[in-house]
Amino acid sequence: MSVRSIEKTLDTLDYFLRKDARNGIALKEICDELGYKKSAAHHMLSTICDKGYLYQDLKTKKYLLGSKFFKFTKLMPHSKSAFTNFSFSHLKKINDKTGEAVHLATFEGSKLITLKMIESKHPVRVDQGFLNKDNAFHATASGKAILAFLDKEKRKKILKNGLYKFTDKTHVSFNSLEQELHRIKKNGFAYDDEEFQEGVFCIGFPIFDNNGNPYASVSCSSPKFKIRDNKNYIEKIRVSVAASANEISKYFKQTKKKGEKHAA
Repeated sequence: MSVRSIEKTLDTLDYFLRKDARNGIALKEICDELGYKKSAAHHMLSTICDKGYLYQDLKTKKYLLGSKFFKFTKLMPHSKSAFTNFSFSHLKKINDKTGEAVHLATFEGSKLITLKMIESKHPVRVDQGFLNKDNAFHATASGKAILAFLDKEKRKKILKNGLYKFTDKTHVSFNSLEQELHRIKKNGFAYDDEEFQEGVFCIGFPIFDNNGNPYASVSCSSPKFKIRDNKNYIEKIRVSVAASANEISKYFKQTKKKGEKHAA
């Protein structure tokens, strides 16, 4: 199998993760969205199904995530899974108070990943098709909230491939970004004003472990027009996210106490 074939296979699986695939995805949609030829896509999907990563519904002919994906979840570090479960109720508090989309993010190596997302309750909402943020540390509130509190060497490793321009407001200058990160560290939180996605404003707070290192971040996104002339709404979001970030940080104190009791 060529490198390009592997990339296409992984792009296909990524598409299932980005989309709400619970009701299945048709072959035509996959071809239209990813630009594949029908015959080649059908052959590739058949192979993926044979390996257990997808399966095809016999009635609808749509493709769904297979059992092998769920086996992988059992291999994830327990701490990350437990942290996400602990955080959920606090994420929901933000969602209940603001009605807006809420994200819990962390990093794997040099990539920014979403651990949990709660969709907006409002009819006009942020487009969740933009969830692939792995190279957007510098352009998102969730990423910058972590980045600002990392040491310079770690920041260099994360940003070594440059600053990708997502919108006209994205920081593409390292000097500009460093100034922004300095302000974030001083203020204690980050915001993304259409830097990752046009028409979207986001506020993010870091979540620290027991050693004072940024482990994750929690953020809340809103359509820009809703907060443009409403400073009270921005403050409502900020206060809500700050409170939840503070509560989620207590996870590490609790796990430390459990560890001490276990050791005793």
